[in-house]
Amino acid sequence: MKILLYGVNHHCAPIEIRENYAIEESCLNKQLSDIHSFSGIKEVAILTTCNRTEYYLYVDPTSFKHGDLLHYIADYSGYDVSQVISTTYGKSNLSAATHLFNVASGLDSAIVGESQILGQVKNAYHIAQMEKTVGPILSSLFNKAVAFSKKMHTVTKIDQVSRDAASAAVQLFKQEWKIFSDKRFLIIGAGKMAQSAAKALVYQGAESVTIASRNYEKTQEVVAKLNEWSNLLKKREMSIRTFHTGDYSHLPMSLAKADGIITATKSNNLIITTDVIKKMNDIRFSKKNQMMMDLSVPRNIETELGMDKQIFLFDMDRISSELKSSNQLQEKELNFIKSELEEAIYQFNFWFQERKSVPYLTEFSQKNNQIKESVMMSLQNKLPELTEHEVEVIQKHMQSVVNQLSKKSIQSLKDMAKTDSAEKAEREMNRFAVNIGLREEKSKEDEKSEKEDTETKEENKAVFNFERKEVFQFEKYH
Repeated sequence: MKILLYGVNHHCAPIEIRENYAIEESCLNKQLSDIHSFSGIKEVAILTTCNRTEYYLYVDPTSFKHGDLLHYIADYSGYDVSQVISTTYGKSNLSAATHLFNVASGLDSAIVGESQILGQVKNAYHIAQMEKTVGPILSSLFNKAVAFSKKMHTVTKIDQVSRDAASAAVQLFKQEWKIFSDKRFLIIGAGKMAQSAAKALVYQGAESVTIASRNYEKTQEVVAKLNEWSNLLKKREMSIRTFHTGDYSHLPMSLAKADGIITATKSNNLIITTDVIKKMNDIRFSKKNQMMMDLSVPRNIETELGMDKQIFLFDMDRISSELKSSNQLQEKELNFIKSELEEAIYQFNFWFQERKSVPYLTEFSQKNNQIKESVMMSLQNKLPELTEHEVEVIQKHMQSVVNQLSKKSIQSLKDMAKTDSAEKAEREMNRFAVNIGLREEKSKEDEKSEKEDTETKEENKAVFNFERKEVFQFEKYH
């Protein structure tokens, strides 16, 4: 059994490729259900953010086919399989687990150390849990990665020396305009990213922020809460409106009033296009330059607008690039997190290796329970005068004896499971099970059959190469 990861992120692909892999929220449950039904896939969780789309799987390598998932991703993204192979990456077991720990803690983010990714990892696990596509392996992996990230945010200054995408975008506004008090801002979107951007603007001194989205009622609620927050933040004696509800249906008018624009929606469509800007210019009195920050993936602002001399356009890749040097964690903090991560991964690997002993431990427990129940039944038959309380006391002490006698055997099985070679671990555990009477010794015919199975597994291992180009060539021609 293996943990596998297929993914695409900002390290390996530009935004124009990543946006084709982005999964709409309404499609996520279906993808989880579809992929969970594939042969050999026991568990699946999907992490999709503005900078990455990653599929975490727990599979039986003897029946799982890489081609099933590659073709599925190809159909969704619009790429052919060879393009999927060339633009994505794959990891397995400890490498996949290490990657998730890095992602959850923000070390793999475009803006190193940002904290928003932690909530996104938690949400990815929650959705998979609701869809019942995760079990003990991925549940443990995600929970341990989340716990590690929380710990790092608590014991280090990671939040103080890093920025999320929204605050990074606001910092770029700040670099262009030292003072915000005379600037008007428009935020398109009313979700968490949009609200984070709105608060970051106020922290930097913005006094007029308009928020517009397709859902007018939700926008009104968000604006009301943000105004309440703003007044409490500034401890004003009388309520002052910093945030305003914009008219999404008359977007050119809202754009015409703004100096700085931020888009942060989940829409797959372009919102600010050349045509929209033309309409805006027809009604705009001022011909001052505008700055536009596109925090959406897929992008919401037409890229050609970046050629307009009066528009400074930044997408997620450019935002990350512009602020890369100023967003590195302090070396001391970064080294501490990395050393802690190594220990966390070491502990997870111990747990994962021990999982190989679970079938033997289950048999061992069942065998002990059978013996205990048999002895208790015999005892009660021979001593029918025993009271209910006395039976309970005897059962309790008998269980204690069983536990004490089993302790060493259980630990031995777990230690054997941690052997690097899965085949060697299986042989040692099986031999141990025979020696303690848990299993019967195999006959020569069984050994011959097992040898043939081992040879077949070795052949399958050659196919089960996570360099997907080789896998693809094999499946293409066989």
